[in-house]
Amino acid sequence: MKSVFGAMGLCAALLCAGLPAKGAPACPTDPAAKAETPVLPVATAGGPAYGTMQYPVTVKLAPKQVALTFDDGPNPETTPQILDILDRHCVKATFFMVGIYAERHPEIVREVAARGHTIGNHTWSHPNNLRHLSGASAQREIRRGFEAIESALASAPEAHRERLSPFFRFPGLNDSKALIAWLGKRHVATISCEFGSDDWRPISPAEVKRRALRNISSVGQGIIILHDTKPRTAAMLSGLITELRARGYEIVQLAPENGARELAAAASDPLLRIHRHAEAEPPAQAAALDALTIPSLEPLGELR
Repeated sequence: MKSVFGAMGLCAALLCAGLPAKGAPACPTDPAAKAETPVLPVATAGGPAYGTMQYPVTVKLAPKQVALTFDDGPNPETTPQILDILDRHCVKATFFMVGIYAERHPEIVREVAARGHTIGNHTWSHPNNLRHLSGASAQREIRRGFEAIESALASAPEAHRERLSPFFRFPGLNDSKALIAWLGKRHVATISCEFGSDDWRPISPAEVKRRALRNISSVGQGIIILHDTKPRTAAMLSGLITELRARGYEIVQLAPENGARELAAAASDPLLRIHRHAEAEPPAQAAALDALTIPSLEPLGELR
């Protein structure tokens, strides 16, 4: 009997460590994980705003579910590292891309899509506060961000092009009611968060991980903002995923619900044009933005 109870205790410990349920395929490079990340469909009709750090509602996460999101890329130094770490743990995430970098590194945009991640828009040039721009300029920033990502994906297979979703995240989380309403008419959801990790601050990888785990534990479930442009994020990411699973958390992938892309593309003056193909013309360039230099992407006021 003693050995039986010992075996039962071992099984319970393994379940607590987040091992996949019996019969569920395991991740080949992380036996503690499932082979596939559960997908959480996100409604976008009418342009809802999600994330209880800012808004009354969030996406329909169960207790102890966390969605990983990454801002500000693609970056040729760190985004590939992030992608490899996510692959190693069989995790899918959402990448909110900056258009100017998508235009400069289209091969990384295509790689993110090819590996099965969701892609959203984080403006063309990452102005730290869209409220400081005129309405027309702010709208142009958002529109041109979508266009740059679509252009980068234009030569990709259709299934990969579909990874671009009607999701938008405000730089610095500095939103405005007028822009949320404008996005809503185009059926683009605003995605905020429940917590961050302070990975944009000059702190150590270990401290980034500690703060992320602290913030997640304090809320219990939600969307976390990370940055795939930060070496400290790449350095701590594997450990963060492992520790989350050891604590019984499940990582899920945000993805638009069925028909969301088509709804956004059918809107009057759409932001998402899902029928763009390799032979399509490049996105229209906004003359007022052509002279922009690459900005500093330190997010003012973001998730302190």
